[in-house]
Amino acid sequence: MRKIWAVIRREFLERVRSKWFLVSTILGPVFMIGVTVLPSLLATRSGRVNHIVVLDEGAGGFAERLKTQLEGSGRYTVTLFQARSDRNDVLRDSLTDAIRSEAIDGFLTISSATVESGMAEYRGRNVSSLRDMGLMEGLLRQSVVTERLTRHGVDPAVVQEAQHGIDLRTVRITKHGATGESGMVTFFLGYAVGLVLYMIILIYGINVMRSVLEEKQTRIIEVLVSSLRPFQLMLGKVIGVGGVGLFQFGIWAATGYLMVHFRTQILGAFHVSADQVNAFALPVISGTLLAVVAVYFVLGFLLYSALFAVVGASVTADSEAQQAQQPVMMLLVFSLIVSFAALNDPGGQMAVVTSMIPFSSPIIMPVRVATSDVPTSQLALSLAISAVSSLLIVWLSARVYRIGILMYGKRPNMKELWRWARQS
Repeated sequence: MRKIWAVIRREFLERVRSKWFLVSTILGPVFMIGVTVLPSLLATRSGRVNHIVVLDEGAGGFAERLKTQLEGSGRYTVTLFQARSDRNDVLRDSLTDAIRSEAIDGFLTISSATVESGMAEYRGRNVSSLRDMGLMEGLLRQSVVTERLTRHGVDPAVVQEAQHGIDLRTVRITKHGATGESGMVTFFLGYAVGLVLYMIILIYGINVMRSVLEEKQTRIIEVLVSSLRPFQLMLGKVIGVGGVGLFQFGIWAATGYLMVHFRTQILGAFHVSADQVNAFALPVISGTLLAVVAVYFVLGFLLYSALFAVVGASVTADSEAQQAQQPVMMLLVFSLIVSFAALNDPGGQMAVVTSMIPFSSPIIMPVRVATSDVPTSQLALSLAISAVSSLLIVWLSARVYRIGILMYGKRPNMKELWRWARQS
């Protein structure tokens, strides 16, 4: 045990003292602040007003009503040009030159066919803004519908009143009652849980692989195995690197808690009012969810870091490691992809089945717990399967690791790796 502790201590301190750990630990809270502050700041600032030209090619009174509709949104100042059939091309070229010189932002061409078929064309300096283009299309559609109704003798005001929007409020109900969380907040909580677990397991699992590969390339591994068993060395690496991940995750979690607790003061420094702060609902993070995330991180990291350690032990160059790690990474990527199905239907068959599979349960089950009430029997079964599978994978990986760390030359195939696991 003393030798394993020495390896754990070395792996932990070596990474905690590195610049990479310091930078990534700082960037985590910076990212949290950005996610918290930016939406509030964007909500307090209206977009820029665009100066556009409406080019009327025979739309009649519809052009004036469209101009009024666009200016009423507060996002456009509109100049109306009446086109002439003998000068359309000249006028279009002139407006194009005005866009190039930044005199206007763009021009919208409408005609009599716009009301009949809905066809219109916008040419501008910026047509990639989904928000601006969506707003313009929505205002144009509303104006066209109003014009069509008017031409058929229907009062547009009556139709508009009948089509008044519906504000559906969603509230999550758990076995403890209403939580006050909306569906959108619950979705993003589950998404954040799955993404963070995926990133931490992947990043620190690759760290284990690179540590093994580096020691193998420098032949330090031959000195190390002369004083302790390969299993002790691998276990020490896995626990040491995993401890770094838990430590960093703890820093991020504490920072996140403080930011949520003091969000009014933090956003107040950016001149965001308390009402605007409270307009953004935050998820309720229970102690059960934190415990589930921590336990599944440990189990998932044990499983994947053992597999990454085998990859590092079975290769001798970085280029080989990039190829050999692909199957392990694909298991993680698959888990992240399936997590979207768990977000949409936490109690669905796919979510339940994948939360029992040891390779995907470290991500899928925490996502399910974050978004729904998971039956205790399913949670207990998933934990049991994950724990037994993680220990079995670590044991098998240690047998392969024992031979692989001293092997050089051609990279072994799956058949040879399995033979190492059976014979060592």
